[in-house]
Amino acid sequence: MVKRFWGLFMSFILGVFLTLGLSTQAIAGKNVSQNYHFKWRLSQVMPVGGPTDIMAKAFAKEVKKATDNRVDIKVYSGGVLGDWVDIYSYVMQGSVEMALQPIAPTYDPRLNVAYYVPYMFTDTEEAKKGYAIGGWIYRLVSPMLKEENIKLISFYPSGWAGMTISEIPKGWQSMKPNGMKLRVMPLKATELTWKALGYVPTTIPYNEAYSAISKGVVQGESGGPPHQGYQFRDVQKVWIQYNDFMEPYALFINSKDWAKLSKHDQQAIVSAARNMDQKRWTDFQRSAKLFLKKMKDYGMTIIIPSEKQLQSFAKKVRAVVWPQMDKMVGKTVMNDVRKHAGPLNLLGTK
Repeated sequence: MVKRFWGLFMSFILGVFLTLGLSTQAIAGKNVSQNYHFKWRLSQVMPVGGPTDIMAKAFAKEVKKATDNRVDIKVYSGGVLGDWVDIYSYVMQGSVEMALQPIAPTYDPRLNVAYYVPYMFTDTEEAKKGYAIGGWIYRLVSPMLKEENIKLISFYPSGWAGMTISEIPKGWQSMKPNGMKLRVMPLKATELTWKALGYVPTTIPYNEAYSAISKGVVQGESGGPPHQGYQFRDVQKVWIQYNDFMEPYALFINSKDWAKLSKHDQQAIVSAARNMDQKRWTDFQRSAKLFLKKMKDYGMTIIIPSEKQLQSFAKKVRAVVWPQMDKMVGKTVMNDVRKHAGPLNLLGTK
């Protein structure tokens, strides 16, 4: 009887140690067996055939090759798995493994800094340094995401943003109220920004924006670079390059799924992400020119504000919106933004 008891007890203890050992390995990403095969989904909101779709699929292909087919990522484009705010929650929960999209501040308002702080950067080089793996925004945001069960892999530059609208807004240069309803992202900072620029902001999910414009619910839409504007060419007449932010997508993964990978395969994913991001930093300005031309050729009016106009937009928005963001994200976070934010003499010129 005693021998049986001790036998069962030792088996239990051994099982506990084995479980703890496996958990420790998984958390560290070290010494994890590579005898696995994962089929993961990666969600991204931009349309099939667009720049982000192409880049995401190239990333997935590189990962599959570098991991000897152990990590097989299928890209779902066009928001087919859900709006990006919902997808963020799905990745937190682990029901979707990966995403290439904006970071949603749904559960932590500090994460506004990860996506939308209007006129935070004044040129491309500033943005590139901030969003680089190990850059100041990357270092600031990574611990916040870790608290939400998400591993930040890298930031991907979508490009300098603007907006489309049904007609040229009266007084847009001087930011006078024009009464035009503009679809904005479901973020308080975007509402405050576009109100300061003269519009009536209306929060609508991106995948409902086209329908809302078609039905006359709003007259325009905002939130992305020229390749986004081109998607609305049939229902919009004007593009204005406000440069209110350098749109940063983030490539991120559920932390538990990340921990299942060996160190080798984690590094393979980071390497593929870095290659994707670097290519986009090189290509996004060429892409912007291409889609501006496509919109113009389609009959849309293209408005590129002058340096002086961009500076006046940035000056007003910083004065009006940033103090409100102190309350949303915290003074400590915004002081970090102020520390790194550039002067207004190079806005959008690089």
